[in-house]
Amino acid sequence: MQLESSESEQKNRVLTLSDTKREQRRQIRLRLAGRALARIHIVRIGEVRPALPPAPVELVDLSPAGCSFRTGLRFPVRDDAVYRMEWQLEGMTMKIKGQLVWCREDEYGFRYGVKFASGAVETILLVRLLNALILKACPHQGRIHRIYRSQLDHLLRR
Repeated sequence: MQLESSESEQKNRVLTLSDTKREQRRQIRLRLAGRALARIHIVRIGEVRPALPPAPVELVDLSPAGCSFRTGLRFPVRDDAVYRMEWQLEGMTMKIKGQLVWCREDEYGFRYGVKFASGAVETILLVRLLNALILKACPHQGRIHRIYRSQLDHLLRR
């Protein structure tokens, strides 16, 4: 399902809601419209801490639990590899560690799925950021706002 908007809103659209039967997630994943650039750092692979510069990637979608991104680069998808994603949206800079959980080739090179390994503070900030994006892009989508508010409330009660 994609959020509908008028032609004038199409130009200013920030995201769409990804809610297909194929994606059975516990949390809603927001597909970002346009180019949302981020950087990925390899923190460690096993015991090795490579001294590599960050790589630019394009964020495709975000949720409080993870994201996906596109790049022409090949990264190892391993249980012992830790990455740090960094991006800026709505004036907020996010830095969250995570693990690559899948990779597949697409027309842009490779697409990866990231599962965040963030603490409560980072998760709360991310939920607030996502809620701000939804409010800005879709001010009349009450159901989505309620879902994100309930997720934030759940996180605050931990």
